[in-house]
Amino acid sequence: MNKLFHPYLDRFVVIYLDDIIICSHTLEEHVEHLKIIFKVLRDNQLYVKKEKCAFAQEEVMFLGHKVGGGTLAMDDSKVRFIKGYSARAAPLTDLLKKNTAWQWSDACQNAFEELKEAVTEDPVLALPDYGKTFEVHTDASDFAIGGVLMQKGHSIAYESRKLNETERRYTVHDKEMTAVIHCLRTWRHYLLGSRFIVKTDNIATSYFSPRKS
Repeated sequence: MNKLFHPYLDRFVVIYLDDIIICSHTLEEHVEHLKIIFKVLRDNQLYVKKEKCAFAQEEVMFLGHKVGGGTLAMDDSKVRFIKGYSARAAPLTDLLKKNTAWQWSDACQNAFEELKEAVTEDPVLALPDYGKTFEVHTDASDFAIGGVLMQKGHSIAYESRKLNETERRYTVHDKEMTAVIHCLRTWRHYLLGSRFIVKTDNIATSYFSPRKS
């Protein structure tokens, strides 16, 4: 599908497996885009099911998100994304480790209260513009790493994970670099072929030079 619609990808078409989403600014433009899509399908003897199609929608549900009005928001019926989840939930997930005594501490209670509040928030993400520069903001703590992918002050995506036992013994520099590498790998589908800037608060890490392959 991506090969068939390659000339129109990221212009007004997004493809995921056999799903096709068409983004248009006006109804008239939408009609023209539909003509193009149907012609490509017809030329390649591909068909769509009428009952699975929706046209001229101001907002559509796609991959667990609400897409519309130039924004990308979480589907209210799905589990919400929690920014910095790995770090915020660390006191709770640590209780599940083997050979760890169950002890509900103040840190556990605070984490529990924060997570309850977080699930009521509805983070809104902007759609990426591949003609603009991306910003990769990364950070690391003693037990987790994370980052935010941004453009012009708007969040595109969030990422975080806990450090494993070996990584927790890394130096501060190595933890910060681990965060950078992890985020670049996670968001490579956004960054490959695009201009991007990595921002970190670790001075030593800010001087790293990417290796060309």
